[in-house]
Amino acid sequence: MEQHFCQSCGMPMTAENRGTNADGSCNEDYCAYCYKDGKFTQDFTMSQMIEFCLQFLDQINRQAGWNLTPAQAREQMQKYFPQLKRWKENDGRTLAEKAAALLKKCESVTIASVDANGYPRPVQMSKIKANGFNEVWTATGADSVKVADFKHNSKAGLCYDCYGDSVALRGTVEIITDDAIRKEMWQDWFIHHFPGGPSDPNYVILHFKGTEATFWINGEFNHSTI
Repeated sequence: MEQHFCQSCGMPMTAENRGTNADGSCNEDYCAYCYKDGKFTQDFTMSQMIEFCLQFLDQINRQAGWNLTPAQAREQMQKYFPQLKRWKENDGRTLAEKAAALLKKCESVTIASVDANGYPRPVQMSKIKANGFNEVWTATGADSVKVADFKHNSKAGLCYDCYGDSVALRGTVEIITDDAIRKEMWQDWFIHHFPGGPSDPNYVILHFKGTEATFWINGEFNHSTI
């Protein structure tokens, strides 16, 4: 019997692991891990799918009797995946739309301020809101070093990544102390850091807006002014 493979991740297809169409019927092209109820389960680019699959390389090697290194497996996938149906079809999204989808996946971002000596100071922070691919809001303490940095110099860098795709931005940060915006942005878990709630005087919002972007998405490199 001819062996069929998932046209998204390359997994061997069996009667038990087939994905489902919107009407509940079995899908002939995609596995259950990639496709359910007529939709892809992950909004991946091809390069993201490759990096995702590499997490399971030990299992793949055992099942196939291989002994591939991550570099060897990545090289093989980069040659094989473009032949699969999902990746043959043209992704009509713009680079900005792909980057926005990437940011949506990220729970945290790395934001860099410029310290008093002119050096960048990168810090990983939780993303609480985003708009498009170049606008991000985070929460922090008014007494923090990064707030002191941004009061002195509003210039900032911000980057985020997921499974090999990444975006790096340069722009500025606005420190928001407006009560209405702080209340709107408030999340329940903030109480562990700001016991006074949305009106806690130490609770502020950092609003980053990028004006330059460097993209590395699905193997495509691009730098542009926004």
